Amino acid sequence: TPTDNVTHDSRVVGYLPDWDYKSYGEVDFSALTHLNIAFCNPDEQGNISCYIPDYEMTNIVNKAHSNDVKVFAALGGGGGCDGYLPLIDTPEEMTAFNDKIMEYCKKHNLDGIDLDIELGSSHKIWNYYADWVDSLRVLCDENGYEMSTATAGWVAVNVSSETFNKFDFLNVMGYDNDGDEISHADMEFAESSIKYFNIQKKVPKDKLVLGVPFYGRGYTADGKLDWNSYVSFKELIEFDKDNYNSDFYNGIAY
Repeated sequence: TPTDNVTHDSRVVGYLPDWDYKSYGEVDFSALTHLNIAFCNPDEQGNISCYIPDYEMTNIVNKAHSNDVKVFAALGGGGGCDGYLPLIDTPEEMTAFNDKIMEYCKKHNLDGIDLDIELGSSHKIWNYYADWVDSLRVLCDENGYEMSTATAGWVAVNVSSETFNKFDFLNVMGYDNDGDEISHADMEFAESSIKYFNIQKKVPKDKLVLGVPFYGRGYTADGKLDWNSYVSFKELIEFDKDNYNSDFYNGIAY
């Protein structure tokens, strides 16, 4: 995205994987407004950490801030949410854990947090989620932090409109749609995902950020999404530069 396309009232949010963080050296920070460190998660005592060494985190945050880019700690992620429930299922534990989240943000001079809790609708965490968001909202306001969430229709079932509107913005995961037999992330799914949060969850449009997958997935013979078929967009372009303007290549939809 050219720099002049990023206006003061738009958001371009990048997620930097902590397992491949050195790519930050190649990132065009002028094309971003926010950078989320993915992922920062707790141990059993609620102490937050990620795979990025402290000195590198300092370099990342300084580079981002020098380009007027805000840096958030993304909490959770696919496969990273199992340890949260025991830390928020009583008021005392929730308070102690929230304090540690704030401490982590202060330690690394961060600008906010992104809740990326990807657990099924039957999980007990949703019994405490609204209270958790309420308490984090108060602390973020007190400390001058922003607060966002990464979400999708299947995650949002038990989250109210009131809770969603406590966030400054929502990063809507418009991908990994296993209900489609052709493409996991086509334009129709992107539009329906945005409409779901705008209309059914009553989140204003200016709070919605569409999450775009820079990868493709394939399908099994019976039309099921093949979760083991990940191919990065970079690889797809290396296979054939014409793939830049296509939606399918060699059985992979992207």
